Amino acid sequence: MVHLWRSRTKEEAETTKAPGVGATGDIAVIVEGKKLDTELVRLACLMAKRAKRKVHLVHIIEVPRTLPLKAVLTEKSNAANKLLSEAIAIAEEAGCDAVAEIVQARDAGPAIVDEARDHGCALIMLGLVRSHRSQNNLGKTIPYVLLNAPCRVWVIQDPNGTAAASTPATATTSNSDVSVSKA
Repeated sequence: MVHLWRSRTKEEAETTKAPGVGATGDIAVIVEGKKLDTELVRLACLMAKRAKRKVHLVHIIEVPRTLPLKAVLTEKSNAANKLLSEAIAIAEEAGCDAVAEIVQARDAGPAIVDEARDHGCALIMLGLVRSHRSQNNLGKTIPYVLLNAPCRVWVIQDPNGTAAASTPATATTSNSDVSVSKA
């Protein structure tokens, strides 16, 4: 995993309670370029402000195995910079302490779990926009994060495929709540 960009230096963890029963730590928001990202950042900022925590805005660039992990992917890096700059602007507008980071990794799932562990996060927030043709496809990232995260995971679904939905459905889990059957 390669860290390409950080907006601020790491600070020591505070002891104030964060979202979740008895949980302490920051909130990681995975910024993927979906319309739902804006709502995720706003929700995370609202929770983080109340708990006196900060939000870690993370964008994962998946590097193909045919390239070295430290390969310079200019187009993807520029797009990630733009996404995270917009997310930081939303966080600043909300009066929230936020840190943005671009991570290059082979797979997004392990990178998300590692980031949450490295930053001592109490919550990971992921957005899910389903298309009508793939009703039950969560991909490989969300199941991996649900099974391996060191903290609570919220998967927030936009059922209409847009951020304009009035109340997105929310699935909440912690490691003890996950059950998976192998096919």
